[in-house]
Amino acid sequence: MWGKNLQCAALRIFQNAGFASAESASKVSLLLGVFKLAMTFIAVGTVDKLGRRPLLLGGVGVLTVSLFVLSAVQGAITSGNDSMLFSYASVGTLLLYVGAYQVSFGPIAWLMVGEVFPAQVRSAAVGCATLTNFGTNFIVSLVLPSIQNTYGQEGTYKIFGLLGLLALLSIYYTTPETKGKTLEEIEAELED
Repeated sequence: MWGKNLQCAALRIFQNAGFASAESASKVSLLLGVFKLAMTFIAVGTVDKLGRRPLLLGGVGVLTVSLFVLSAVQGAITSGNDSMLFSYASVGTLLLYVGAYQVSFGPIAWLMVGEVFPAQVRSAAVGCATLTNFGTNFIVSLVLPSIQNTYGQEGTYKIFGLLGLLALLSIYYTTPETKGKTLEEIEAELED
């Protein structure tokens, strides 16, 4: 949901930290891409050891905290505190957010979509889930500019942090652990 919008926010955060030139922005984009890839490899390497639920709960917990920290740091910057410390704190928190996303929502949501639907409707259900994902991404990209204009960057991070809290509650109460189970075992458990 937050991938494309993260790019825009990341660009602002990196510019505030002094990476405003095209060459600097290119290097930072490359570094961010390599970091995302490395974190995805970590998720792929640990998902069957740690389980889906722990990675989702931990990753979404960290990214939610990151959003609230970004809100606080942005509030300090908006208040006129132009210390580079706050700019670098934004960059570090953004990287923490990206890392947490890449080990949680990024790969695991897609993995679980293929696991939790019954065999007789799996292909249609995965198609509906994919459509819902991309549809909500589209809606977020449409409303985000007006949210940013209305609430500012600080408020926008808080709103997404609150959405992260809702996601945590939803994961905690509704997401089954599928680690080490066959599709048939998962289907039988979910039918009960």
